[in-house]
Amino acid sequence: MLWACTGNISRDIPPLMRSVPSRSLAVMHFPHCSSALEFLLDSTSIFRRVDYGRLGSAEMVLSYDYSAALVPLLAIDAGKADADTSQAVRKVLSQAQELGLHALYTGDHLPKRAALLLSTSRPSIDEAWSHIESGASILDAPGFKEALSIDGPGSARIMLKNGSASRWLPRKLDMGFSRKDLVRFVSGAAAWTVADLDGPSGEGIVLHPWTDGKQSYMAQMFSGLPAGEMKLSSVIPDTLDMVVCLPLKDCKAYNEAWKECLDVRADLSRYKGRLASLKRASGKNPETWMAEQDLKEVARLDWDGHQVLLWRSARRSRASAAPAENPYPGFIPALFGEAFRITDEGFLAGRGNWTAAGSASDVAAWLDACKGKTAQGMPKKAKYYFRSGKFSLVADNNNIITNVN
Repeated sequence: MLWACTGNISRDIPPLMRSVPSRSLAVMHFPHCSSALEFLLDSTSIFRRVDYGRLGSAEMVLSYDYSAALVPLLAIDAGKADADTSQAVRKVLSQAQELGLHALYTGDHLPKRAALLLSTSRPSIDEAWSHIESGASILDAPGFKEALSIDGPGSARIMLKNGSASRWLPRKLDMGFSRKDLVRFVSGAAAWTVADLDGPSGEGIVLHPWTDGKQSYMAQMFSGLPAGEMKLSSVIPDTLDMVVCLPLKDCKAYNEAWKECLDVRADLSRYKGRLASLKRASGKNPETWMAEQDLKEVARLDWDGHQVLLWRSARRSRASAAPAENPYPGFIPALFGEAFRITDEGFLAGRGNWTAAGSASDVAAWLDACKGKTAQGMPKKAKYYFRSGKFSLVADNNNIITNVN
């Protein structure tokens, strides 16, 4: 999940965004209310019980408040503000009361349009009304307007505040690494992430990060790096559970960019400390080893209860064709991050320009898997590739990530 900015700004700002409080951490915008409700999270399922009538074809925005729990606030375009609410609005207000929802009609307090607000929380409605009365909104949040204006292919989109990832990421994850590590990564990847949806079901999502140019963001770091060639599909089995792949056009350039990013984050000394500890244990500096290998691709592979680290060098691997002791365990995760840390990387084996590290049994299983049917459908060139089940992310040569369900 590494991104680089497209930099294109051309999308109009939906007026309904002025009903969203400035501290919201996730904002979803859909052109039609009824179809969008199928996409909503379980916490908002009560909204599906409402008959919206003619408002079902109206624009809607769903936002989540920055609080201890994710509190949903649904805003629906109610047309031009009138002294009396329309029959459709009155009908929804009546249903909301019966369902125990809290509701508010903004009247003429928003520019040109009125909005109908629904929430499971009275404080959420009060917070929204306070913002509307003061003229403040999510459009005043740093970077939100610029991120929302990024040009993209989808009419529906989701805005996520990366710094609040611990709030909006699912509590239960089955992606091969800890939620804590994922939160730390996502929080530092960008300031905002924009997801363009091809349809309300979320099939075919294109993600755009917005970084405000800060060098501490991973997306900003990757924006200046070229895509690398991917040859991974020839050495991984088709029974794949998860793969993380980092193609490297120039491993030294990547390493220098990564250290600059760590320096801005004040994490460079810790990085250097890990490398120094590994050098003392093995007698080799990991950065020297990386340069000698001339790494072109680094990957982590999980399949059928096995896991290995893989790396492709510019020349044929010097590792034996059978599992042998790994003299440099820990080098790959220290150089490229916790996504590449596995339980056991005590043994090595080589195949062509590829080397695998893992337990003796896992490396042997990889060698056997290479003789069978290998994976298909992977990109030929990328900056980053992640796949778990039916979910995949590709940071491609055009500096965006495609998520395909």
